[in-house]
Amino acid sequence: MAKSVRLLVRVDDAGSSWSSNIGCLKACTDGIARSVEVMMPCPWVAHAARLFGERPEIDIGIHLTLTSEWEAVKWRPLTPAKSLRDETGAFLPLLTPRDGDSRQSLTESDWAIDDIANELKAQIDLGMAMFPHASHISSHMARHFKDFDPKVGEIVSDLCSEAGLKDDPFGSGLPRIDGYPKFPRNEETRISAFTSELAELSSGTYIFIDHPAVESAELRETGHCGYEDVQQDRLTCLQTLTSDVLRKQVERLGIELISYRDI
Repeated sequence: MAKSVRLLVRVDDAGSSWSSNIGCLKACTDGIARSVEVMMPCPWVAHAARLFGERPEIDIGIHLTLTSEWEAVKWRPLTPAKSLRDETGAFLPLLTPRDGDSRQSLTESDWAIDDIANELKAQIDLGMAMFPHASHISSHMARHFKDFDPKVGEIVSDLCSEAGLKDDPFGSGLPRIDGYPKFPRNEETRISAFTSELAELSSGTYIFIDHPAVESAELRETGHCGYEDVQQDRLTCLQTLTSDVLRKQVERLGIELISYRDI
């Protein structure tokens, strides 16, 4: 009996840089991605709105953001949100503490639920104004903000209901495939790993998430302690998602590429 496999390839962090905007676009137009997540507090969101506004066939998600993790560029809340800011006015670097990472996390701060509610509403309102065809929300640096705090999860759910968005960042609990290991960061290894994993999938619907980008001086300076090779990582992600080998494997296996709109 033939297998029936559907795959939702989601690419994150549009709006954060020119590199990410172009990478996410290419991953959809030249590759197997079908949904793009846009970060509303970031400096390149207007550019993203122009790019994707011209291509309404590309599914858009509002990538709710409460952190600013890079060292050389910082993002700030759209609202006053004093309890969500560091001493410079930017979001804190982390949502929750990480082993071996001494940077401040939102969990460890004296955050206020009203600040989070107002900020998330502002991001959704702006997102719907700039991306009228957006279909869903997703959470930056988290599976879902309900895992950060159940009260925040309830806020997100209510805001999505009001805006007519799907509150379902991982697609109704779809199993997430790895695609490829984090290391080594090279195209050949990643393409080989991804094509092998696709061949082993049983019937069902799956999701893959990553962060494609194109090369730029800005991206070369993006990173933080422990993740200094951001550009190499994200370039090889794009090379993999747009590779002829991977696209032909998808076709050969009869895998249906879907977006959140299809769930």
